[in-house]
Amino acid sequence: MNQVGLTVRGIYGEGSEAVGNIFQISNQITLGQTESEIIENLHSVVTQIIEHERNARERLLVDSALRITDRVKRSYGILCYAALMELKESAQRLSDVRLGIDLGILEGLSISVLNELNVKTQPGFLQKMFGDELNATERDMYRAKLLRETLGTQH
Repeated sequence: MNQVGLTVRGIYGEGSEAVGNIFQISNQITLGQTESEIIENLHSVVTQIIEHERNARERLLVDSALRITDRVKRSYGILCYAALMELKESAQRLSDVRLGIDLGILEGLSISVLNELNVKTQPGFLQKMFGDELNATERDMYRAKLLRETLGTQH
């Protein structure tokens, strides 16, 4: 990525950790390039990444179908029944479930609901929704409650 003037970071940019298999791809070189060239370069690289992701998913289904099915279903079960859920685990398990939907392992769940949950499970959103001053344990409790209630109605 560095060779083509791009960098990969966590979703929240520089210094952030990649959680839930969500990444930010950013342009590093701006001098001497037009906006069109930057966008075209980014589009070209992202298209290649998407193709690699599709190939990796196909190999995963062939090489590790039982393991990936188990992981997806465990994550779904934990999201539906946990009493506490930390943000990092929530993001990873939502990502597992999303992969399960994309691979046809889980049916009847909405990708848009998962996208919404990725936002609603963030600390700031939880504090706004359930109370201004929540400590970490309270956030984890309300996050789990939100996940249980939302996913329990989906399937």
